Amino acid sequence: MFRLYPRLKSMGLPAYQWSPDVIHIHRETLERPLGWRRPRMIFTNSMSDFFHERIPFEFLDKVLEVIRETPQHTYQILTKRSWRMMKYAETIERFPDNVWCGVSVESATYKFRIDHLRKVKARVRFVSVEPLIAPLGSIDLSEIHWVIVGGESGPNRRSFRKDWACDIRDQCLRANMPFFFKQIGGLRPSSGGRLLDGREWNQFPHNATLPVASH
Repeated sequence: MFRLYPRLKSMGLPAYQWSPDVIHIHRETLERPLGWRRPRMIFTNSMSDFFHERIPFEFLDKVLEVIRETPQHTYQILTKRSWRMMKYAETIERFPDNVWCGVSVESATYKFRIDHLRKVKARVRFVSVEPLIAPLGSIDLSEIHWVIVGGESGPNRRSFRKDWACDIRDQCLRANMPFFFKQIGGLRPSSGGRLLDGREWNQFPHNATLPVASH
C-alpha cells in the first residue's frame, strides 16, 4: 500500500497531501463509521500502523469509543509493533468483541510477535504471514484464531516458495486452525493466482461473526 502513496497524492486526495514519513492523525474522519448503517469489515491503517510510537494512547482511546459505538462493524487491526499493542491492551483490559487483533510475521525472525499477541485479550487474534519471504519453521498457534499467508507483489518483490506456505497450512490443519491463502504474488497481486495445492483456501475464524457485504 505504501507504494500507492505518490499516485494517491497526485490525485489530490486531501488525506495524502502530506509527507509519508510523518504521522498525521485525521480526526475529522474518526466518526465516519458512525454513519455507516450496514455492517462492514474495516481494515484500519492500511497505509500506516495503528500502534505507531507517535500515536498517543489517548487518541487510540477515542478510536475505541467509535468502535464500541458501532458493534455492527468488524475492525481488523494489524501491526508490526506487537509490543506496543500488548502494552496498550494492558491499559484497557480487553478489546471490544468486534475487533480482530493481528500481527505481521514475515519470517522466523519475527515469530516473537505472536508471543506478544497471545497476551492481548481479544475475541479474534490472527497472524498475517504476508509477504512470506522465508520459511517460518514450527509455529506455536496456541490461543491464535486465524492465519493468513501470501506472497509479495510488485517490481521489487522478494522470493516466495509454495512449500513455505504449504508447511504453514499443514500446521494450521493439524491445529484445526482456519487458514486463508491470499495470493502467490508476482508483478501484480493477481499475477500468480490464489491456488495452493490445486485449491483456494478461504477459511475464516471459527468464533467470528462476519458482517454482510456493504455498498
